Amino acid sequence: MIATQCVILLGGAGTRLGSLTREMPKPLLDVGGRPFVDVLVGEALRRGFTDILLLAGYKSHVVADYARALSERLPEGCQVAVSIEPEPLGTGGALLNADDLLADRFLLLNGDTWFDFNWLDLSVMAGDASAVAARVVPLADRYESLALKGDTVTAIVPRGAGESPALINGGVYSLRREDIAGFPAKFSLEADVLPRLAARGRLRARAYDGFFLDIGIPSTFASAQTSIPRQQCRPALFLDRDGVLNHDANYVGSIDRFHWIDGAKETIRLANSLGFYVFVVTNQAGVARGFYTEDDVRALHRWIETDLREGGAWIDDFRYCPFHPDGTVEAYRGPHPWRKPEPGMLLDLMHKWPVQIDRSVLIGDQPTDIAAAHAAGVAAHRFKGGNLLDFARPILAAQVGQEKEPA
Repeated sequence: MIATQCVILLGGAGTRLGSLTREMPKPLLDVGGRPFVDVLVGEALRRGFTDILLLAGYKSHVVADYARALSERLPEGCQVAVSIEPEPLGTGGALLNADDLLADRFLLLNGDTWFDFNWLDLSVMAGDASAVAARVVPLADRYESLALKGDTVTAIVPRGAGESPALINGGVYSLRREDIAGFPAKFSLEADVLPRLAARGRLRARAYDGFFLDIGIPSTFASAQTSIPRQQCRPALFLDRDGVLNHDANYVGSIDRFHWIDGAKETIRLANSLGFYVFVVTNQAGVARGFYTEDDVRALHRWIETDLREGGAWIDDFRYCPFHPDGTVEAYRGPHPWRKPEPGMLLDLMHKWPVQIDRSVLIGDQPTDIAAAHAAGVAAHRFKGGNLLDFARPILAAQVGQEKEPA
């Protein structure tokens, strides 16, 4: 089962940023109008991590204040906790200090970097071991590098001794609580835990080519003010549900009647990995006709999220319209601006999320889907059956090819 806990290291003093971190931990510095760590928390939440654990050291009271404010705006079913180091314990010691709060499996992030790729893929790849996300750099003169045999890390190579180009640690990990057992109070994840895991054949790695940012020096911190908002403005894949994601068996309102279209899960995972937001927009007239309730719709969507996540994919948001002009349930009888062919569901999503409309696309199976997309200013393609991945792959590739002009 893929972890639902995301642990974020916030302990460093950030001395290279000078006066900026005199009263504020580096990951809580303002970037684009909000604390940098908000970016990491938001990215974790959209990938289905519901348990956020912050490991605080320097200026821990500021982190505690942040966590209290964060807890008030987290979605239902999500939680945040803070573990405070009594003294600097190193990256490994910070984890051990939080041992009673750690899940058996968890995602770990460095709090001063953002590596934007499919974090769930790392967890799937780790399997029953642990894993580190790798980045490719031209030279390993400044970094330890990773020696691999397949996906297995065989050694952590000293700086300057690895091959060029080199694979280096990208600061995102899929770990197990047992990985830190047996160490003293003060130790390093990078220098102690990872080499031990590699020596035991228990560390895997995969290279990802996503956007990477380290806010640890003045120049990168300054550039983050614009690069982060730009990176978060993404194209979206809007998907109709019945007839696109699942076989349309007439008013599907329960898990037992939901059967995935071939290639649907793979399409969503591909879109995730390509950097698209993925949204479902679905007319659910079965509610208006009394076949099932809105609670049933939401329960089914939660199941869809869980099922997808175990395969390394996620849906960022759902919109459904329970209304129909001929509904038999009085509360849902009548027209509604969210009911396709009206564009209301798409417009609402584009209002909430920073969507790059000109590179977004909808895939639907009905003329009403296509009409709703066009009314919202979104390109659309009609799916007429078969394997959804075969249909969607060239569409997504074409949208990715429409590179956004630099701001």
